[in-house]
Amino acid sequence: MFGFLKKKTENPLREILNGGNADYANFVKELFDGLDNATKAHVLVAYQNLIPIVGAMHNVAKQQGSAFSIDDFIIECAEKQAAAKDEINTRRFAWFMWAAMVYRLVTMSSRDVGLRDTLAEVWCDIARCAPFLKALLPDNKALLPDNVVWKPDEKVWFDLMINDPKPGMVAWAINHGGPKVIWKSSAIKKLADEFGLFYFEGAETMGPVSYIPPRPAPDE
Repeated sequence: MFGFLKKKTENPLREILNGGNADYANFVKELFDGLDNATKAHVLVAYQNLIPIVGAMHNVAKQQGSAFSIDDFIIECAEKQAAAKDEINTRRFAWFMWAAMVYRLVTMSSRDVGLRDTLAEVWCDIARCAPFLKALLPDNKALLPDNVVWKPDEKVWFDLMINDPKPGMVAWAINHGGPKVIWKSSAIKKLADEFGLFYFEGAETMGPVSYIPPRPAPDE
């Protein structure tokens, strides 16, 4: 699918990747501010699938005596997206590129506390768009239409949440779909208030937000 271990090539995006941490975080934030909601929902799908890809490529690189670089992954996706001749691959490489840029920011935020609020704002924006995955259901029988880029094994991450109400899908994107490093950010509390979620400031394992469906009105 990707040729991550090839020699680095020059690309204007490399300058952004080589810049300062704060500048990169702001670039990602501005990028996602400009994406439409459906695209952000697809980035959520790409991000779930990116995590095992990164793990596998780290192992391949180690076996070859080299190192995997998320920067090279981003550049590879950008170049393949630009060279794609069909709509499916054009979208697929773009979604993986944006997911990888978020992944890179997550890695940076694990070491640089100052980036976490920006990351939280980006991820909360993605989480807000999780309910748009429902609109991609053809008939409520399977996640995403078969003629879209996602394969069955790339959609399984969402099997248990896709039939949840919208607040439940947003909660899943925070508790299970995204980085733990942002759980204590004020952006999470704001998101919880927006979707009527319960917020647990000291959460350590189960996630900081929870959706409890309202009780039906008693019969009169």
